[in-house]
Amino acid sequence: MKFLLKYVLVLATTLACNGLVDIEKYLKVCDRDSEDVNDCLIEAVQDGLASVADGIPDLDVPPVDPYNQKDLRLEYKNNQIYAKLIAKDIYVEGLKNSKIHDARLKADEDRFHLEVDVTTPRIKIRGQYIGEGRYNSLQIRANGQFSTNMTDLVYTWKLDGVPKKTENGTFVRINAFYMRPDVGDMKSLLTNENPDSKELTELGNRFTNQNWRLLYRELLPYVQDNWNKIGIRVANKIFLKVPYDQLFPLKS
Repeated sequence: MKFLLKYVLVLATTLACNGLVDIEKYLKVCDRDSEDVNDCLIEAVQDGLASVADGIPDLDVPPVDPYNQKDLRLEYKNNQIYAKLIAKDIYVEGLKNSKIHDARLKADEDRFHLEVDVTTPRIKIRGQYIGEGRYNSLQIRANGQFSTNMTDLVYTWKLDGVPKKTENGTFVRINAFYMRPDVGDMKSLLTNENPDSKELTELGNRFTNQNWRLLYRELLPYVQDNWNKIGIRVANKIFLKVPYDQLFPLKS
């Protein structure tokens, strides 16, 4: 009985590790050495967005639209301005309406590099926050809900990884994810449940929306670090579970 149980466990582990998920149920497969691989990838990524929007339970890929992040911490300092924000229960919506315009793949046995050009008509971010800020001698503490609407986003995803051979096959570990969206317009709204600073909230909302381009550029490095971590984590849910030769096979 012990032998049978051990055999079943080993078999189950082997099946999982060897990526015996029918990946073509969810993602179009493109030959990595094909002359038209980039054209293939445009369709593959477009179809893949629709698949991962609701998540892929077989691969433990979480839903990406809406994408839920438990918390995010930001701290910003610039001369007389200081702000600290803890955001919780964050939802990001709108990715599934993106359009893929182009893709470029450089992949061999030693490296993996993929670029994807994307536009997204609208992204909405909402959640709860606790924050504090200081401008010269003025100090503010606030808590409540926030929402941000961004429109006409133009950006490129860049993924870098390294193929690694294991006893179960070769898998690509993604170690870098980069994007820097250009945004057409952005509107933000904060509510404030702190009665001591509630009257300043509307002033803060007006200042933020009037100066959003400057604030976006200033805060971009902080949020890019967060995007990098999320992109790596989500990508590796697929790349570390499905063998390289199944995701991007060589032409036979």
